[in-house]
Order: sequence, then structure tokens, then C-alpha cells
Amino acid sequence: MWFEHALGKEKIQFMFGNEFSLLDLELVSFSFNISSLYFSFSCRNIPEKYPKKWDGDGFNSLLLSITFSEVIFFESKGTNVMFISTPIIKTDKEFSILEINNPKLYLYCKSKFLTINDIKPYIDDRWD
Repeated sequence: MWFEHALGKEKIQFMFGNEFSLLDLELVSFSFNISSLYFSFSCRNIPEKYPKKWDGDGFNSLLLSITFSEVIFFESKGTNVMFISTPIIKTDKEFSILEINNPKLYLYCKSKFLTINDIKPYIDDRWD
């Protein structure tokens, strides 16, 4: 699993029954600050298990916020965000790697840590 060695993996384990697919995520934004790379992804593929308290407010997508910290290597070529792709995230005890390979953006990041900051429900008007 892509989050096996991530800090904050408990969010996925408890909120989503240890399942969270990276298939067809929309890259909303990324930013590099000091030695950390922050990402926000929008996800239409909602896991079958999710917090039932979310049902009351209604939602059709999730916002995934993750951070790669203590970046060792970073490369980016492209001019755009807000596109759908399936990022590749690999983690082990020593490193975390993210790769996005899309005609609009190529991005590669290798870091010491991956943190799952937050996963929030929201209504994306474009997808109704």
C-alpha cells in the first residue's frame, strides 16, 4: 500500500478501512517550502467505507493533503495543475517517492518522510 510507511497513515486505516486508491486523482496544487513539498489532490473515487458523519453534509469528492518532507531530490517539468492522473507513490522505511507523469506535468520527488496531513469531504460542483 502506498501509505504503509507514511506518518498519519492511521487516518486511512481507521476512516477508510485501510483502503484509499490513487486512481484518477486531480492535482489541485503543490508548493515547495524549505525542504518540504506539499500536495493537494481531489479524489472522485470515494472508498466504500468512510466516516458516516459525513453523510449529513453531502459530498461527492475528497481533498487529500500530503507532505513529502526532508526532500532529497526534486524535479518538475510542466506548466499546469488541475488535471487528472494516477500518481505513483512508493514508501519504505527509508524513503518516500512520488512520480506524476502527465503531458501537462512531469514531477518526481524523493524524500525521507511522507505525511498524510488531512482527508476532507467536499462538494465539487463540476462533478454533479
